[in-house]
Amino acid sequence: MEDRTNDRRSFLKVMAVGSAAVAGAAAGMLGTPGVQTEFAGVSRARAQGTRYKMAFIQWQPHTVPAAWSKGIEEVLKPQQVIDYELLDGQNKVEVQASLMDTLISQGASVIFLQPIDSVALAPSIAKAKRAGISVITLNIDATEAHAAHVEMNHYYGAMDIAKAMGDAMGGKGKVAILNAPPGIIIRDQRTNGFVEGMKQHHPGIQIVADQVADWDRKKAQDVLNTILAANPDLGGAYGVNDSMALGAVDVAKEKGLLGKFVVFGNDGETAALESIEAGELTGTQYTDVYQQGRLAAAAATVLATGGVAAGSFGQQSRLLMPYVIATKENAGSIQPSQRW
Repeated sequence: MEDRTNDRRSFLKVMAVGSAAVAGAAAGMLGTPGVQTEFAGVSRARAQGTRYKMAFIQWQPHTVPAAWSKGIEEVLKPQQVIDYELLDGQNKVEVQASLMDTLISQGASVIFLQPIDSVALAPSIAKAKRAGISVITLNIDATEAHAAHVEMNHYYGAMDIAKAMGDAMGGKGKVAILNAPPGIIIRDQRTNGFVEGMKQHHPGIQIVADQVADWDRKKAQDVLNTILAANPDLGGAYGVNDSMALGAVDVAKEKGLLGKFVVFGNDGETAALESIEAGELTGTQYTDVYQQGRLAAAAATVLATGGVAAGSFGQQSRLLMPYVIATKENAGSIQPSQRW
């Protein structure tokens, strides 16, 4: 019981310190000369009857963007001067680009974006900037500079996953990566960090496969079954997101490998935490995604009500959310209000 209490204290301390760092980063981004760093502009907008339009264009419906949207709404709704909507990109670049065009023509103040393709959406972001609209990306950055990008630390988080995974495997064996499609910045960050982490911490572990499973649980099952057919001595799998990792867990269950096969995910969604607590999934990188949305919304509110021009930034701001590698030892310390 004492160990569990200490684990909980350690976890909360990590998250508290990280949140303080995020708050400092936000202050640094917004604390420029002539820019109001409190929501004074909201009171002025209420007095003048001014309203602002903001929208979040998600990739497609999923637990992660749903949690971001909830966090965004928790900040925007009480302001009483902002109209907000969540839009579905339908996992198609052309749909996201069309939605960007619509919002630009409607005179939106801020667009939150989870770009499907970091390069392909760059022209749409540039067009929004020319129209005076600030763009804030969530978790997936774009090659076109914009007002702000809020994300968990993909690269170093993946390095820590590699260390924890290698520890669980005893520093030897073979692993496979269940990956996202090419063309997405976080795919590279989460993959490169994992590969580098294995090189640094567990050079005795061999990465024998790196195959695309499209962020999808069912596709991950099919891909892992194929990998296992070629590598029957595979000792573990790393899913670049939790859905793919849970697909690997499904395969481990089916083949009677639970307890022998190490599986790590990335994101920290509720289903992953519950699987960890049940002794199935080995671990994942967790961050408070609600807080990620809240931070983006706070920045958006200041930008819009403070009259900050979309092109006024010398460089793009990047705000990193704190994270923790969740395993069975500490997953119970993540409170219900922090789960998404």
